Amino acid sequence: MPRKSSTRAAKHGLSRSLRYTTALIPLVVLPAQALSQEQQAGDAIVLPEIVLQALPFTGEIDGYLAPGTETGVKSGVPLEEVPQSISVVTSTELDRRAPEQVEDAIKYTVGVNASTWGMDDRFDQFSIRGFDLGSGALYRDGLPQKVVGFTAFSSHPYMLERIDVLRGPAGVLYGSNDAGGMVNLVTKRPIFERKAEARLGYGSHDSVEVGFDYGNVLNASNTLAGRITGLWRDGSTEVDNSDQDPAFLAGGLTWAPSDFTSVTLLAQVQKDDRTPAIIFPIAGEDYDSALGTLPDDFGYRGSPYNDFKTDQQSLGLEITHEFSPELVLNSRLRYAHQDTDYRHLYRDGLGAAGISYTAFRQVEEARTIGADVNLEWRRAFGAAENSLTVGVDYQHARRDAEQYYKTGAYTMPWGDMSYDFDVADPALSGRNKTTYNESGVYLQNHLKLGQGTTITAGLRRSWLENEAENRLTKTFSRRKDSATTGMIGATHRFANGVAPYVNYSQGFIQNSGVTIDGDPLKPSRNNQFEIGVRYMPASGDLLLSAAAFDLRKTNVKDYYFDENGNIDYTHATQVGEIRSRGVELEARGRLTGELQGVLGYTYLDTEITESADARNKGNENAMAPHHQISIWLDWDAARVLPGLTIGGGIRYQSDAYATQFNGRETPSHTTADLAVRYEADQYALDLGVTNVFDKEYYGLCYDNLGCAYGEGRRASLTLSRQF
Repeated sequence: MPRKSSTRAAKHGLSRSLRYTTALIPLVVLPAQALSQEQQAGDAIVLPEIVLQALPFTGEIDGYLAPGTETGVKSGVPLEEVPQSISVVTSTELDRRAPEQVEDAIKYTVGVNASTWGMDDRFDQFSIRGFDLGSGALYRDGLPQKVVGFTAFSSHPYMLERIDVLRGPAGVLYGSNDAGGMVNLVTKRPIFERKAEARLGYGSHDSVEVGFDYGNVLNASNTLAGRITGLWRDGSTEVDNSDQDPAFLAGGLTWAPSDFTSVTLLAQVQKDDRTPAIIFPIAGEDYDSALGTLPDDFGYRGSPYNDFKTDQQSLGLEITHEFSPELVLNSRLRYAHQDTDYRHLYRDGLGAAGISYTAFRQVEEARTIGADVNLEWRRAFGAAENSLTVGVDYQHARRDAEQYYKTGAYTMPWGDMSYDFDVADPALSGRNKTTYNESGVYLQNHLKLGQGTTITAGLRRSWLENEAENRLTKTFSRRKDSATTGMIGATHRFANGVAPYVNYSQGFIQNSGVTIDGDPLKPSRNNQFEIGVRYMPASGDLLLSAAAFDLRKTNVKDYYFDENGNIDYTHATQVGEIRSRGVELEARGRLTGELQGVLGYTYLDTEITESADARNKGNENAMAPHHQISIWLDWDAARVLPGLTIGGGIRYQSDAYATQFNGRETPSHTTADLAVRYEADQYALDLGVTNVFDKEYYGLCYDNLGCAYGEGRRASLTLSRQF
């Protein structure tokens, strides 16, 4: 029995490949016609086998270039047909660089500014096109995986096959989403073939890691496949009293009784113990240096009280059924639950007596439900191919939180800059419940005309409800909103491989938080006009891209400042409009027979064009450096030593402001990474080093608060074996 396609995407790619390979028929028929009568009458002639390769939207990808995506067009299309900027971090890139968090996995992607809050392992922090998104822009398998309060529902890169980064508004397909874009994590799932890997690693700060990935067909009829992936690490960072202990177990079952039906069950359990950011004051900037002196390593000192522990579980179901070659049903559902216990002793002031600290603890439980059901109708109209996708989706998020908070709970004297003192939980200060519901109906049409022209258009209507309940004061507020968003774009591929595109897209995001009056925040709106061009040489394993865009966001959320300019972290306000313009250049794929990788350059020009606060108007947006350069290359060094691959990367980021007040710049910095792999038989030995030269730099410098270091040098040595 032939091996079944494990995903609908593979089936769709196969059907497209069948159409494309009609051009190969003359190559087979003509040689047969040219045979002499003696040859035709003699022994049978064995012709070369024709292999029909499905366009992969999930699963492993050999190399740095993914040919197709379901993120930009849900029906699944080649990248060159998406009229919007999109990059894919492939399984090869994840394997070579072995990132420890999603923010590390996407840091070489054009348009992305990773680790915007320095060494902060609580969440995946990043900005796209000048907008700080953090975990609010994360999706997994097309369903939201966004932060809820302090609950981030994080995913370790080892459980992922690929990461799609879509830049710009994505409101039509995904509903509430921030202006800069979205990041879709694609989970490892069962395949109808055997796969087995075990790995053991040791790294900096006495970090020990064990992982495995196993999958296989589970029955004789070849209709059931399973896969299980796990990782456990015990480690720390360069920060004193730190933990970096992720552990997860993820599994899946796929039942494919026919080539037309597929049912996949995905489950995950995960426990993390991580360390929050340390933002420390700088003498002469955040305080009068005459007050006292901080130790040189003070930015690496953390209280033993600081901790960020999470315990999460998720269960997902995916069903695909092809009623006919023209009509396909796709449905996805996921339930997720997480308990979070977050403790932090952080600075709230400085004076003659020393540094004053707030004791903070947040204990919360969060639940989310995400669902997406759509029908895809495919039809040919003469030389044109049309795909119409109509769907409904729903997301629900509920968080119950208890907060323990006391300002000025402890003072560290200038004569003893040490955290060697006991910290107790402060008294209960808040008990809150927040609930968010969003539902939407959308349609997207992808029309592929003859002669290389493709038109994509979409429309969506969304309904949002945000509730906030203070269980201590017995107060309750509710806000309902609705939004209509659209997009339209066109691409054209010339015979020489050049493919220009143009796009206009809209989006919105339902902001979390409340105003100083206790009212839920209004949604922010965003829209973008983008033009770009892609070029793929005849080899098909390299893609050159360029994009220019004008992106705008209204009703922008920011922290609340009182009339004296003092910041209030518990309340928010909304300014008027932010405009982001820029240019992005990217090369991704194989450059030569021995060299492959990704190169990117980003130029950004952001401005707060409208603001209720006159101090902000005309300023730059936060977390938006003007220039970013990233280069990662892998060299197949088999000519030196068979089985050897040497990879390296350099990233540069120019100065950037941390807040919309532009009171302080985070200085520019350049870092370098290294990855060396040696393969022999079924074994592989990997050496990975991030920040090779141990560059000490600030990942964040915040107005009137201080700075946080970026991550220093970190090395790991991993031995893996394929079974």
